[in-house]
Amino acid sequence: MKLYTLALVSSALASSSALAAPNLELKYFGARGAAETARIILALAGEEFKDTRFEITPGSMSAPDFLAAKESGDLDINLGRAPLLLVDGKPIGQSKAIERYLAKQFGLMGTSDIESAQIDCIAEHCRDVNDSKMKKGFSAFSRGKSEEEKLEARKEWFESDMPQMLEKIEKAIKITSQKDGYALGENNSYADVAIFSLLIDCTMDDKDETRKASEKCALLMSIADRIAKDSKVSKWVECRPKSMF
Repeated sequence: MKLYTLALVSSALASSSALAAPNLELKYFGARGAAETARIILALAGEEFKDTRFEITPGSMSAPDFLAAKESGDLDINLGRAPLLLVDGKPIGQSKAIERYLAKQFGLMGTSDIESAQIDCIAEHCRDVNDSKMKKGFSAFSRGKSEEEKLEARKEWFESDMPQMLEKIEKAIKITSQKDGYALGENNSYADVAIFSLLIDCTMDDKDETRKASEKCALLMSIADRIAKDSKVSKWVECRPKSMF
């Protein structure tokens, strides 16, 4: 009887250890950039993590701590780049791989393989929008265009290109959504976070024009607004370090 009891206790302890939350550390620059969607996923899930930031030297765009990490080999799995997620010390690179890993770990990838693929599909639609915006070439980091050409490209993007893309995504999500405020079914998903990141958690300079570009997309905006109002997400956004991008 004693042996049986000890076996049960050992089994329970082993199960508890297996279910213990992993030790998470997310490394990126002192900015939102390519790491912020992962941070929002962690906030929405209510998960603790170490938010390691390579601070950028004002006026130079250099980050000494990043260079040191790169030279040490800490970032080799991500080809010497950031972001990097450490899970109990084990590294994961590539921002989208990090986002998908976290979303899967914290129940944001649906309840079946089909739902997971549909959520991933919507997140990729959001990435298409961001990629198209970058190709338009009007950001402060773009080269090869005059300021007048950048202004024209920006106007065309927000008044024509972006609204057209968003309206197509709106139609797509009407197929998977079962309730206003949700991209798939009626539960939180990675797709909801991707939509929030695209439409609300953009740079301050783009907020008003992005809102106007999405004015015909009521479902998309209901999703973005719901995530923005989530108590854990809103607390993160309010308390996170301020940055330009």
